[in-house]
Amino acid sequence: MIRLLLLFVIAWNCIATPAPPSVFRDEPPAAATTIDPFIAAQAAAMRPEYVADLTQADWDRYTIDIQLDPDRLRLDGQITVVLTNQTEINFDTIWFHLYPNHPDFGGRLDVTSAHIDGIPVPSRTLHGDTLIGLVTPRLIAPGDRATVTMTFTAHAPRNASRRTFGAYNMEAGVWSLASFYPLLARYIPGIGWDTRPIVARGDFTVSAIALYDVTVNIPFGWDLVSSGSAIEDRGLADGRRQVRFVSGPQREFYLAALQGLQQVSASIDGTHVISYVQAGDTAAGERSLAIATTALGVFNQHFGAYPYAEFEVIQAALTQFYGMEYPGVVLIEQNLYRRDDRLLETTIAHEISHQWWYGLVGNDAQGEAWLDEGLASYSQILYYELTGESAQAEAELNAFRATYRRLRERGGDAPLATPPSGLSNGRYVPVVYAKGALFFHALRQRIGEEAFQRFLVGYVESARYREIAGPDLLRAAEQACACDLSDLFQDWVVSATAVAIP
Repeated sequence: MIRLLLLFVIAWNCIATPAPPSVFRDEPPAAATTIDPFIAAQAAAMRPEYVADLTQADWDRYTIDIQLDPDRLRLDGQITVVLTNQTEINFDTIWFHLYPNHPDFGGRLDVTSAHIDGIPVPSRTLHGDTLIGLVTPRLIAPGDRATVTMTFTAHAPRNASRRTFGAYNMEAGVWSLASFYPLLARYIPGIGWDTRPIVARGDFTVSAIALYDVTVNIPFGWDLVSSGSAIEDRGLADGRRQVRFVSGPQREFYLAALQGLQQVSASIDGTHVISYVQAGDTAAGERSLAIATTALGVFNQHFGAYPYAEFEVIQAALTQFYGMEYPGVVLIEQNLYRRDDRLLETTIAHEISHQWWYGLVGNDAQGEAWLDEGLASYSQILYYELTGESAQAEAELNAFRATYRRLRERGGDAPLATPPSGLSNGRYVPVVYAKGALFFHALRQRIGEEAFQRFLVGYVESARYREIAGPDLLRAAEQACACDLSDLFQDWVVSATAVAIP
């Protein structure tokens, strides 16, 4: 409680600044002492020294109120999204993703009512109800703000990880609710609203930074895990509890309800880390906690600071993949905890690096997946180097070399810039993960150790809380080395030149 009050004091001091005129274009400028309670509450999700990050941009704001029914695996909710048109065109439709309606999720998300600025609005859906467009009652001009309110219901499958996406599923004590709410689509400059059909290859979610304030009502006996931090937790008269979370600036909001798992925790560099594992697996919990704290520590030093107050690792039944990253939370396949090799450690390190490559530095996972997955894969190598495990680092690198070499031998090479939709026939992982990692090794060899380290730190600093594309990464690398890298980028990213394998 003392820590929470201190954070609110810090937030009030940091946030007492005038709002940008574009936000409140129809209102007089706010006084310098005005405190935004929505922003002030968000401070609890941040490490104290990064509370000022909350005022870096006019991010969209989500307020979500949901009630969970674990017996029926159903939730009922209301969502309010306050958004500002930060483009140069008028909005006549606002688009939201409904990810649970994708066949790979095996669930359902239905919007039952929709209002914009208090006015009921019509809607239309695309691509099997995975997108919903709300028709605005007036044109939302550049700089204007709109408030979208929807009610919705959602259902999740049970024990479905062998046939559907395990991160939206109830299994092994984990009710994982990835992407359970209508998520605002990105507006991509020069392209428009992202209304592409979702490709079931790689990561599903493409989203921009926003701030979340989420209240969850659930029966007693369940532990809640989410992006961000809890700021309220109270019992209700009907045998239920109500927990309120705030996120800080994050790309999406993850939520899970756990039953029967145990937890161990530690702190690293001002972040509280919790590992959740299945009952009776204390040794595995301690091991995963040690890996997570070590990875966060070395990546903090090598990439730049993780700015959030909490981070959580969950042992889950994913079955069809090893791990999945979300803001402040990673899911790790349950069977990795029972192996006696390095795969658990490698997977946790990979997924934690995504807190930088996807979390802090965003990209189009459905268009240029190599940007985050390639660098997360190379981060596996960096992790082992930085922890003194040079032989394991070389083993990781050799595995990527072998995977990419086999791809080329069967004539399957492709430019790194190829979208996942163009990487069928088993080419997605060899191109995006293996070739992607090898590109960063080639870049490192080309520019040298000092410049490569400057690149990593400068890349995070310049792209923090933004969405980037391949040319942005090229500029960051060229700035770090003060050299021309256009030939390297052309050969690896734009074309499928038969490059030397580094």
